Amino acid sequence: MSHFFAVKWLKAFRESPEAVVALYADEFLFEDPILGQRITSKEELLRVFAPYANKDPENGIGINNFRIDEVIGDEHSAVYRWTWDAPTATAFVGIPAGGKVPGSRGLTFHVYDADGRITKEASLWDVATAVAELGQPITPRAVATLPVPA
Repeated sequence: MSHFFAVKWLKAFRESPEAVVALYADEFLFEDPILGQRITSKEELLRVFAPYANKDPENGIGINNFRIDEVIGDEHSAVYRWTWDAPTATAFVGIPAGGKVPGSRGLTFHVYDADGRITKEASLWDVATAVAELGQPITPRAVATLPVPA
């Protein structure tokens, strides 16, 4: 798909969860392995996407800002590289923001049907850096030194 579709997809998040879900085929698979999500129900997708349409800067959910940084793809599938932040969020993945702005960078892979609707989505994003920027101790080197199972 084009950069135009990517922008439409991200703008839909700010509009409403219904606007986003309307871009998905009736049968689809949404996966976010970082959050352990595997969704095939539009009702569940509506629930998951609802916070992204928040318009109240005072409620702690945050105003979510997405930016498309790169698009690679065609009418069958695409990969989007994106950046996200939520300047008014008071927490991110359960960690208090402490006056800092939570944010992340990620990649989303889409597969489309003949009508241009999303049939498969997989998103991967950098939770470790985002959490470290909020003050949570993350030690990637400690993971690299774990013993390898025999």
